[in-house]
Amino acid sequence: MIIKNILATILVLTIQIPNTANALIGPIKISLNTEYRTSAPIIGPVATTIKLSKSDIKRTGKRTFTGLLESIHAVSFEGGQGNLTALRIRGNESSHTLLLLDGNKVTITGGQPNLDVIPLDQIERIEITKGPFSSLYGPGAIGGIIHVFTDKDVNSISRNRIDISYGSNDTNKINLNSYFKSDTGYMDIALTDFHTDGIDATGDGDLDPIDRTTVGINIGTEVSDKTSVNLNIMNTKAIIEYDDTWGTPKPDNNLRQFNVGVSHKFSDRFATKFDYMNQNTQRRGDKYKLNTVSLINELDFDYSKLSVGLSNSVDKDIANSKNIKHSDLFSQWQGLIIDNELSIGARIVDHDKFSTHYTYNFNWAKDLSSSLRVNGSYGSATNLPDHYKNNLNITQGQTDLKPERSKNFELGLIKEYGWGTTGVKLYKSKVSDAFTYLDPDSNWLTDNAYYRNDGTVDIKGAELTLDTELLGWQLDVNIDFNQAINKSTNLQKGRRPNRSIGVNLSKTSGKWKRSVNWSAKSWVWDKDNHSNGKLGGYGLLSLSTSYDFNEDLSVFLNINNALDKDYEMAQGYNTLGRNINLGISHTF
Repeated sequence: MIIKNILATILVLTIQIPNTANALIGPIKISLNTEYRTSAPIIGPVATTIKLSKSDIKRTGKRTFTGLLESIHAVSFEGGQGNLTALRIRGNESSHTLLLLDGNKVTITGGQPNLDVIPLDQIERIEITKGPFSSLYGPGAIGGIIHVFTDKDVNSISRNRIDISYGSNDTNKINLNSYFKSDTGYMDIALTDFHTDGIDATGDGDLDPIDRTTVGINIGTEVSDKTSVNLNIMNTKAIIEYDDTWGTPKPDNNLRQFNVGVSHKFSDRFATKFDYMNQNTQRRGDKYKLNTVSLINELDFDYSKLSVGLSNSVDKDIANSKNIKHSDLFSQWQGLIIDNELSIGARIVDHDKFSTHYTYNFNWAKDLSSSLRVNGSYGSATNLPDHYKNNLNITQGQTDLKPERSKNFELGLIKEYGWGTTGVKLYKSKVSDAFTYLDPDSNWLTDNAYYRNDGTVDIKGAELTLDTELLGWQLDVNIDFNQAINKSTNLQKGRRPNRSIGVNLSKTSGKWKRSVNWSAKSWVWDKDNHSNGKLGGYGLLSLSTSYDFNEDLSVFLNINNALDKDYEMAQGYNTLGRNINLGISHTF
């Protein structure tokens, strides 16, 4: 294959480049920065990235990962208990959102990443990065990336913690966590058990409960002053009941992921990381296995950094004995040229079903003054059919389905004032060969449906932000405008709000921490063809407070949807009304 013919040459050249770079500080952990896939970027941020630390997550008052995603203003979440969950970024499809767990893709098993298997308590931090990132992370990252980190704070001290909470709908959770640190390494072990009776999502008379147990293990050690090794294991067993139009599916939602990474610093300027990941998932009775091997070399110069990587991925559909394979070669350069911050990246994907194709990106930023920064980017991305689409089309003899492709442009401006920061970002995207589900006789019982490429989707929008302090409260405001038009019908795509706004107020005074979150979204069409009518706009208010008795003991109270708003994310599906959670956290 084309990639195999050039990989060896590039790797040899990379290793033999003379030592002219700045020193690297410690062993590289490639997953530390999502935008540049490196632990030590040379330049500042260009992409729009929402970053949530452990304390930020606690401050939201949310008790599940999907509940947290629903509260984030700058993305479009749909689903909830009793329904499949999805996250759309900038008006794209949910399958255009790539879910990463500690740097590795969580396989897309049903047209979209399975968000229900991620336990909130075992998340150290989250980065949601908007824009095309196929050149760094491969196919699927057209709209953006949700990157979940379970890596622990290696600067922390050894400790144990227990978190217990109880709330509405018989929602209860217990999380046990033990962290041990030595001079050369650390080990973190976490056990989370979560249950909720749920709600009657479709009015069919039965509740849709969730029972989920997760064990997470993170181990890291320095073998020498030049070599470090890390091991991450997550095993989630879940029974998640939900309703859909195909009857009652099997409620399993299981994930087991094992990955090991080895980082080695050859010199003060050259380092490499090898990563192996094995992942098994089970959803709706179907089983999948994903194996990925990657190698990334990083070379630092005085004012720039070069990364060259290769990866091989095999995604297996166990029941149908089908594989999706691709080998990728990718590279990124980032650096400073006359006060301009630049990054250029490209990826060649050698795919077993879609031949060879490539993606690229170009990013630029410049500080016009100490308080004014401008940035822009242009890039391309792809999305490949998942196992479900492939199997359906092969059954119907439709073997000419092509990958979705996108081209994206954005321009932003950030201004700092004495009282806070404001920002504006304009973006435009064109998705070609978009996937469309086609049922020739409009009868799903006849089993003759398939997928085809259906023209182009034009997306454009604007994002406005404000960060300031108001009467002792930290105020964060996000306002988003979006339009996603299917050019074949000239209709706005379904479940994409044209306008959304989010306001978050937070304050710490003494031992008290308080947070007020309000989000509102405009009405949307329920389906792409507008045949199912509209879903009304809505606004949600959530409140959270906690009290620290001392450094080791705290209690918290969360009230989500405090005004008990009745709203829909999909027609025919109820959503959570007012729900209250009370909990306690103790460190010892």
